[in-house]
Amino acid sequence: MLESSVLRKRNATSPSPSSHSTPQYAETLSAPRRRDSASFEKRKIDVQRPLILRVTVVLFALIVVFHMLLRYIRPPILDGDILLLDPIEILSTVPVGFGLDLPKNLSALKIFLDSRLVSTISKAALSANNDGHNFNFGTCDIKDHGENDVLVNHTFSLGQGVLDERKMTFLKPGNHVIDIQGRNDSGIIHYAQLALKVNSPPELILGSSTIQRSRYEIAYKLALKEVGTNIACNHFVAGSGWVQLWTRDTSYASELGASFLHPQVVMKSLMDSVEVWKDGKKVWLQDTCSHFGGWPILSDAIVGVRGAWPLYLVTGDKEFLSWAYQVTKASLQRAEEEALDKDTGLFLGCSSFLESNSGYPEKYASEGALVGKTKALSTNMLYYSGYKYAAKMGQELGIVDASIRDLEEKASLLKATIQRRLWSASLNNYAYFEDEYGLLVDHTEGLGSALALLEFDDDERNDMILKSTYTTEYGIPCLWPQFKYSAAVWEWRVARHYHNGRLWPFVQGYWAMAAAHQGRDDLFSEALKGITALSEKGNTFAEFYNLNGTFPEGRRSQLWSATGYLSMMYHGVFGVRLELEGIRFSPMKPKDLFPAPTIYLKELRYRGMILNIHLHGHGTNIVSFEVNHSKKNDAFIASDATVSEATPAEAIKGSITS
Repeated sequence: MLESSVLRKRNATSPSPSSHSTPQYAETLSAPRRRDSASFEKRKIDVQRPLILRVTVVLFALIVVFHMLLRYIRPPILDGDILLLDPIEILSTVPVGFGLDLPKNLSALKIFLDSRLVSTISKAALSANNDGHNFNFGTCDIKDHGENDVLVNHTFSLGQGVLDERKMTFLKPGNHVIDIQGRNDSGIIHYAQLALKVNSPPELILGSSTIQRSRYEIAYKLALKEVGTNIACNHFVAGSGWVQLWTRDTSYASELGASFLHPQVVMKSLMDSVEVWKDGKKVWLQDTCSHFGGWPILSDAIVGVRGAWPLYLVTGDKEFLSWAYQVTKASLQRAEEEALDKDTGLFLGCSSFLESNSGYPEKYASEGALVGKTKALSTNMLYYSGYKYAAKMGQELGIVDASIRDLEEKASLLKATIQRRLWSASLNNYAYFEDEYGLLVDHTEGLGSALALLEFDDDERNDMILKSTYTTEYGIPCLWPQFKYSAAVWEWRVARHYHNGRLWPFVQGYWAMAAAHQGRDDLFSEALKGITALSEKGNTFAEFYNLNGTFPEGRRSQLWSATGYLSMMYHGVFGVRLELEGIRFSPMKPKDLFPAPTIYLKELRYRGMILNIHLHGHGTNIVSFEVNHSKKNDAFIASDATVSEATPAEAIKGSITS
């Protein structure tokens, strides 16, 4: 995953990291010791002369061969200009990829990684390049921007391709250099150099070597790997079977933990998840769908704000925040014109991510216009988030005009409308959606319920939601109870797959986060155990699972599924709560899952800091907290704090008790 732009030029004659000194070899021969016999001495000298000659010839030949090999396996000293590309920082779990604008008429191209030749491209291959003079390496080499025959409306796609780990190049932690050289018809060498800093991902140490208790560490490493392999040329793709950039997958993954791991990729992906609305305004891109006879015009595109806000909290990038604020405001304006039902005050459109015939009653199958008259819980929760976080963005940017108050008032109004119209007394929970007649469909929706628990401070109703939500052996279904279909639809296999009461790991991630926020360590433990067990059924985090734990082979290794697990560790066990002013810690460490006295989360990057977290004890109540040996009254690190990297092992320590 990498893209680079030219930083500056410098002449190859100046000192550079690319210069390679030629080894110098010195030969010394010791003088022979004197003998009493002159004849013996003469014979000795006669024997040595051809021996010295032979040794000299052999050494000379070796030096010639050595230098010939050097010219092949490492870049030679060049006479042309050197382009120094912007240095890039990635994790060791991310495959390498970058793009480069090339001069015209190159006769050949060679790529060196740490002075080792890794690729040679002929002039014919360069001439056949469909991208003209853009050269793409690694994961950028398999990209195919734009639409394909199956899915449209994606700004980045691998077409019909798949991510093949055998074609990926991974680098070990440390500093690396990529050298690119080419020669044109005039013999002039063009040369570029890219420096890469490769970091280790955050390390989870649970302090136990037993097979049963180390399963959480195994699942964690698997999640890190699958997030990394779903990065192609600085973009996220959803996963196996969905090798495109999706607004919702990227946004949910960002909030669930990807912003800690790959902030540059999250930013690039979000900034490419937009489309142009009227008057040239950029708005969040609505993901496409082939169900319902075509996608309802607009539903959950506003989900982009849930990815942008946590990214800002992690990075503090004001330039990105300003961009996201404008996109979110324009998206809300578009939704108010195209999707707001003025009679009810709710937004129209199907549920976020449950955008298939299998996620709705049979009468909605392939009826997009009819689905477009419904109002779903999760989609309206996303619009509430849009107003809420847009107001926070504006305030953080120093905007104090009436537009901020307007956003806050609309957030409050939509919250009250959701609570009034979508609460079901018979379910003791929020209903899945309100139908075209204004009647509640008394099914529960896992994602919508989790978002309500995270966003609404309503202790009485929150307790009801936690008690009434149906839970299986492996976690909560995406909706419940399942819809029943006629035989004809059953033969179409809709009811057997996908959204009809299936288990979606990213939903489990949000449910676990909500349970932790509500202090329910019992529900959190169940969710963590469930998704860990699912990951062991095929050694992957699949897109969805049937209630018995099986899954379609073609839906392995999904971005948001893997980040759902990471969230359980970051936001749940270690209790990382991102706030505007910093990080607040509220850990949840069940003793039956993590019996070791102390567990660790090392090298978590935040605002230029490297956080190494030591969690001692069991339970949820913090009894002591210290940063760099200094005890704190509050389990909080300010966003502008300085955590010493000189003593990273002592950065953050917390003790908890039940």
